[in-house]
Amino acid sequence: MERTSESNEDVIMKPVTFEQLKACQLSNWYPKFRSLNNSSNPTSNAEQYPNNNVTIRSIIIPSLPEKFIEYLKSDTVILPKGAKEVSSLLPTDADGGWSSDEDNQNSDSSEEAHFPELNCQIQNAIDKLGPCMPKLNWSAPKDVTWLNESTLKCGTVGDVYLLLKSSDFCMFDLEHALDDIDMSSCRDCSTNSLDANPSLEYELILRKWSNLHSSMEFRCFVANHELVGICQRNHTQHYPHLKREYMDMRALVMDFFIIYIRENFADKLVADYVFDVYVDKNERVWLIDFNLWSTRTDGLMFTWKELVKFADESDEDQANDDLGVINIDNTRPNMRVVMNENEIHSDPLASYRAPIDAVDLASDQAGSQTFKEFMAMCARPSELDSDE
Repeated sequence: MERTSESNEDVIMKPVTFEQLKACQLSNWYPKFRSLNNSSNPTSNAEQYPNNNVTIRSIIIPSLPEKFIEYLKSDTVILPKGAKEVSSLLPTDADGGWSSDEDNQNSDSSEEAHFPELNCQIQNAIDKLGPCMPKLNWSAPKDVTWLNESTLKCGTVGDVYLLLKSSDFCMFDLEHALDDIDMSSCRDCSTNSLDANPSLEYELILRKWSNLHSSMEFRCFVANHELVGICQRNHTQHYPHLKREYMDMRALVMDFFIIYIRENFADKLVADYVFDVYVDKNERVWLIDFNLWSTRTDGLMFTWKELVKFADESDEDQANDDLGVINIDNTRPNMRVVMNENEIHSDPLASYRAPIDAVDLASDQAGSQTFKEFMAMCARPSELDSDE
């Protein structure tokens, strides 16, 4: 789930329900889309989608310990015992980089964090999947990739802990997931009180690492069970080939939505949502994630005013013909890609590329030498004793 920087004061939308929030949680949709039963659908392409697997292999670790949640929320910067390296992508100690000596990194203090069972679960997942990408219920730690060589790729338990612990996006899942959520019709709430607060079970998802080309990722917007918008996922870059191929991409995504998504997501109980897909070199479409139809989800190349308008137009079409109408002008779903360099959007993650203090120091001409010294110090193993 991503927070958008767009100003949404004038956007009027239906409140998001707790059921919608839960439906977008990976553990609720992944099992179905990992092995869809579309045998009754004559348009299903069994050769292209063997076993109807349309999403990336993942392992879900449910019911995260409360002490681990408290650790993620705490101000400590010490990794738990069992996290051997700051990052497996940084130089090893033999290369003159970070020390991976667990005994030095983790003291025997009674206050140190230690999650042996979770360590084993994460390691077992890495053993099965290979390098993986971590996320909590809804959010991946995309805001702190600068700590990990600009990637979410994790090869050790320590990599996973480092990204989760440092991420504001993951913290949003822990502290603000229920913000602006309409609880009045929640089936999990007590029927005696509209103020009942259902508990969320936090989980860790590890997804098999795939080196996806960012030009082939697309975000799709669904209103009233109709696909109303598709856009380039990485709108901060211009990819010349998309100008030639975007209508082909549009057709592939539309077919994928009709065959695999529309009838299956949340058993068609949720009418409005957002989903992300990837189109590989074999023109196979992969489901990446689901997000809320909400201003807390980034509209990317659309404003939410536009998306709401598209939704209203779709509702009008449905009212005119229960069976749907042919889109004569072929404008829906609206497809947008960056057609030239002038259409590039600003990077919404730009403010997360490094700590603001480091950015300020690096941009200060008088402090440039100090910044170089600071970075050189960061590259050296710590000289602090374990007691400190």
